[in-house]
Amino acid sequence: MRPRAFGVALAVITAVGLVFRIGYVLLVTIKENNKVYDALWYGVTGNGLAQGQFFRTPFGTTPSAAHPPLTSLILGGVTLPFGVHPGTGLQRMTMAVLGAGVVLCVGLVGRAVAGPWVGVTAAGLAALVPNFWIPSGILMSETPAMLLMALILLAVVRLMRTPTVTAAVLLGMACGAEGLVRAELLLFVPTLLVPAALAARSVPLRRRLGLAAVGVVAVVVVLAPWVGRNLATFRDTTYISTGDGRALLGANCAQAYNGQGLGNWHIGCANAHPNADESVESKQDVHAAFQYAEHHAGRLPVVMLARVGRVWDFYQPVQMVNLDANEGRPVPASRAALIVYYVLLPFVVAGVVVLRRRRLRQWFLLVPIGVVTVVAALFYGTVRFRAPAEVSMVVLAAPALVLAARWVGRRVAGWGRSGAHSPSATVTPG
Repeated sequence: MRPRAFGVALAVITAVGLVFRIGYVLLVTIKENNKVYDALWYGVTGNGLAQGQFFRTPFGTTPSAAHPPLTSLILGGVTLPFGVHPGTGLQRMTMAVLGAGVVLCVGLVGRAVAGPWVGVTAAGLAALVPNFWIPSGILMSETPAMLLMALILLAVVRLMRTPTVTAAVLLGMACGAEGLVRAELLLFVPTLLVPAALAARSVPLRRRLGLAAVGVVAVVVVLAPWVGRNLATFRDTTYISTGDGRALLGANCAQAYNGQGLGNWHIGCANAHPNADESVESKQDVHAAFQYAEHHAGRLPVVMLARVGRVWDFYQPVQMVNLDANEGRPVPASRAALIVYYVLLPFVVAGVVVLRRRRLRQWFLLVPIGVVTVVAALFYGTVRFRAPAEVSMVVLAAPALVLAARWVGRRVAGWGRSGAHSPSATVTPG
């Protein structure tokens, strides 16, 4: 495929993805305003930024860092020129546009990994796979996390192929921004940034170590303003978020260690220590969560296995579909997502084999899968935590799909040729 043809194909796929997402927002999720979940925090703080209020608790005046800031900053940046309006239509449209950006960047990652046909196929999957377009209609961190995941993977490939200071800085900035979307995704610094710099074998080891250091410095620079604000604002030391306390407490209680809720998160467990200062509340919640886990250490292996099973839809998948409705994911869409996910999994495994046999680098595509698994085991299992790994999965599935399509094409062409030369296909003069 020529570069121009690839560009046209990717532009068309991205446009289709955008139109589909806008339609999904207008017809489905724009009506989802009657549930209280994390989207409320993002939406209200985004509007607050447009009104000159810097990260306050929803409908309150006390400082908040319940979540990292970047998702709210994006929503507030779009709201500012248009003003605050009733409902969440403008904010949801913003997510739809970011979702189309995910499609575009996934196509570029696929091309960088294994060529233009893989890029076009990966973009097509990102445009249509439900686990990509469902978050595009929700005011949550998953869509920005997927967009930055694709940018990180692009930066990883660039750094390994062109080990320059600019490439290291770009990768560091992308990893820092990802940490400002979801704090736990700072794990990509030691698992992607540093290994990518060390894997650039075209330059001496000293140079590679220097590039890794430059990338880490770029991460620190991106994080510094938000970390500085938190250190100066809250009583107890807070770096990225005060939300870790509630996350841990809701996942380490009787409901999460036994019965139908095994490995899940429970809001009824997460409100034990209300406090005007979020950092104090978070510290108390973390202590209570660790205390419960310590007293029930014998259950931890089973609980962690259930958490991982939930995030990968191998444990209680139907229950997870029904629970998704509590976070703005319509049940019919979640059912479709589950079916497509199971269909796609064999192609993901086959893609790993294909890339390995063709000696194409793929380790960086496997890292998000490992990070998501670790995060689920340590916190709790939910399908939306899988968002960064979805980017890797469609890129991994694309090579196998391309080869399968070529095989089918050759078979069809072979049948056509054999049919054209068979006696029954011979045209007899009249």
